[in-house]
Amino acid sequence: MNSRVSLLFLISISFMNCAVKQIRTAPNFESSLDRFKRLTVAIDSNSKINKTESSLVKSMAEQELAHHKEYIVYPDPNSKNQNCASPVGKSQGVLQLKLDESLNGSTPSFLVWLSPALFGPSSDGIRITIQGKIQNCGSKEVLWEGLASSSYFLGGDEEATLRVNYESKFGKSIGPKVLPYYDLLKSLLDQIKSPVLNEAEQDEKIEVESGS
Repeated sequence: MNSRVSLLFLISISFMNCAVKQIRTAPNFESSLDRFKRLTVAIDSNSKINKTESSLVKSMAEQELAHHKEYIVYPDPNSKNQNCASPVGKSQGVLQLKLDESLNGSTPSFLVWLSPALFGPSSDGIRITIQGKIQNCGSKEVLWEGLASSSYFLGGDEEATLRVNYESKFGKSIGPKVLPYYDLLKSLLDQIKSPVLNEAEQDEKIEVESGS
């Protein structure tokens, strides 16, 4: 009996411990990817994080969409294209991210370790929430939206190369937050279907990324 209760407890914890809370996809999203391939990334102006963290997440999202999802990502440094207010170049849509973080909470560390997606932050940790949506700027339709939230301990030495790379761009102070933001953002963006580029589109992608 005790073993059965323990098993049910572990199963329930595994379900609660999913950082990605919600994904909604328009019925036509996947079929539209034969033509919908060009995006900008914008950080929602209502996000509750500092400017440096906003720049960090924006850079991470652009890299993830361009290099792991094969979208053609047009630069929008000041996030002017929120809600398709100012499309850039040949971009057809926008991935908009709304971010929230809280630091140095009061949750016991063992609870955060047991289920970081449910509890936290601890006194030496951070809790991050990311809401994302992809909007087609032609039709104004929201094609995809998702929500992810989890807590992390700060100060670990994991993924040192990743941390150093972003520290060189945004300063040493951002280092402890690099892995938490990267981990949660990647978990969320992994849920987005990827387009397939033809040869002309691949050339366009190279031109955009080279700044020409």
